[in-house]
Amino acid sequence: MLVKVQSSAILGLEGYLVEVEVDSMRGLPGQNIVGLPDAAVKESRDRVKFAISNSGFEYPPGYFTINLAPADIRKEGPMYDLPIAIGILASSEQVSPKYLSDTVVLGELSLDGGIRPVNGILPMCLAIKNMGKKRVLVPKGNADEAALVSDLEVISGENLAEAAKLLNGEKKLISHKVDIQRLFSGEPEYDIDFSEVKGQGHVKRAL
Repeated sequence: MLVKVQSSAILGLEGYLVEVEVDSMRGLPGQNIVGLPDAAVKESRDRVKFAISNSGFEYPPGYFTINLAPADIRKEGPMYDLPIAIGILASSEQVSPKYLSDTVVLGELSLDGGIRPVNGILPMCLAIKNMGKKRVLVPKGNADEAALVSDLEVISGENLAEAAKLLNGEKKLISHKVDIQRLFSGEPEYDIDFSEVKGQGHVKRAL
């Protein structure tokens, strides 16, 4: 069963959409990722496998081919872990494809199924909105940043099991809201005091 999961990436300073295609066939267990993946993307194989098993799901048998399109742009980083895992679970009918056509999925997975934050959320969410996508599923730690983009439904999860429940309709999709005034009201904290020491002409480290 061929499943397509929408994701995103950064090219320079701008985000763009990446389509994660997951297809399976009978044969010896295995996985191949194509579409110019870097080492971190290729290593997702083991992270995804253990995250699925440790989240209470069955890692399906067979050989999986995962294509990251467009294939002519190099894909970097672990942000494709979650969309690949969702694609594998959807291909084995453990996750419903109902919301996948209008939901963009981003997130790194730990071996226990936890979803770790990724870099570049804001430009990716801006691109997601401009491409007309309705919703984005992000790690809990990225939810505030993603919610800064108006008119984009932001849902977040702490782990793979929670993400699956959201996509299966077992947990209500509630768009994350951020209090912008509260977010920027705190005083910034610096490890270094950049005030010049009189007569010494150097920068001292704050105690």
